[in-house]
Amino acid sequence: MIKSMTGFGRGSAVRGGLGIDVEIRSVNHRYADFILRLPREFYPLEDQIRSRLKNRVERGRLEVTVTLEEPPAAIPEVQIDYPLADELCRVLTLLSRRLTLDLDVNSLFAGLLPEIITIKHPEFDEKLLGEILGAALDQALEGLVEQRRREGAVLAEDLTARCLRLEELVEEISRRAPLVYEDYRLRLEERLREELKPGLFDEDRVLMECALLVEKGGIDEELVRLRSHLQAFRRTLKEPGAVGRKLDFIAQEMFRESNTIGAKSIDSQLTGLVVEVKTGLEKIREQIQNIE
Repeated sequence: MIKSMTGFGRGSAVRGGLGIDVEIRSVNHRYADFILRLPREFYPLEDQIRSRLKNRVERGRLEVTVTLEEPPAAIPEVQIDYPLADELCRVLTLLSRRLTLDLDVNSLFAGLLPEIITIKHPEFDEKLLGEILGAALDQALEGLVEQRRREGAVLAEDLTARCLRLEELVEEISRRAPLVYEDYRLRLEERLREELKPGLFDEDRVLMECALLVEKGGIDEELVRLRSHLQAFRRTLKEPGAVGRKLDFIAQEMFRESNTIGAKSIDSQLTGLVVEVKTGLEKIREQIQNIE
């Protein structure tokens, strides 16, 4: 069954005091395009994230936002180099006395604090992060895919109804076309009889050429192909996997046949039916752009 390319999914997981939230938004795109917004702790896991996305989504632009909820205990550790602080303080005091300068030792010392104090941020276990992320990501993907399936079912129902309407129009064209072309042949023969003088042309030959001319304007072959394309389109709607591109190709072929039929049309009512077919096909192609 077809899937839409638009959807949303959210997932979360908590282990070892770490909580991870994942949100995925999906919109139409010709290929699979993943945009990741990650905390720096997850940069080494980017390939893992992309791999999981590719396993579940074949087409569409996905925006993935990962949020890390750090536990309260995860406070950065402050380290002080006391020997260095003692030595810097001693040197500053010595300089002030020896050079008889009015130095603000406290201010100078404060400027050297970055050399003395080191802030060590807590390091996370990459394996644990990967496990939590995987659980949250799978949950978000499941929600996303399910929503895409539901929207795909609605699209399939709509497209099937549109195909049935096109099939009705094709049958109307099929019933009317022979009458139109037979009438055209008779009028063409009558006009030739009126315009051409008897005895100056081979009447049988001219009438045969008229019949051939009308036959060339026939649309039987185009109607056969159009019916075949409609049947293939409906079958494809039921196929698994990403079928959006295949459906788009079939719709292009249906447009090609309908354009040819329209070009050969010699009747206003027949032309009106062809216009209705092309209008229906345009709506179908718009819907196809939403299909994975």
